[in-house]
Amino acid sequence: MTERQKYLRLLSLVIEDLPSDSVDTAVRDGYEAKTTMLNNVRIGRVMNLEHLVALVGYGLPKYQIPAELLPAPVPVPLGL
Repeated sequence: MTERQKYLRLLSLVIEDLPSDSVDTAVRDGYEAKTTMLNNVRIGRVMNLEHLVALVGYGLPKYQIPAELLPAPVPVPLGL
């Protein structure tokens, strides 16, 4: 499943329950993204899976995101 497909699937699962103040909560807690970017992610205008996972964590802390919808780990180059 591509990152875009994961984003769309996760958004479809949480869109009705994700509170709009999750963006404000994330920014207040020091999440490194602009408010406009997070709002666009929350409404589906910008597809960024990492930001959506963060918003779900802030807005729906008891929600367990299915493992298959989490972002793929970033490979670390050998020799670092």
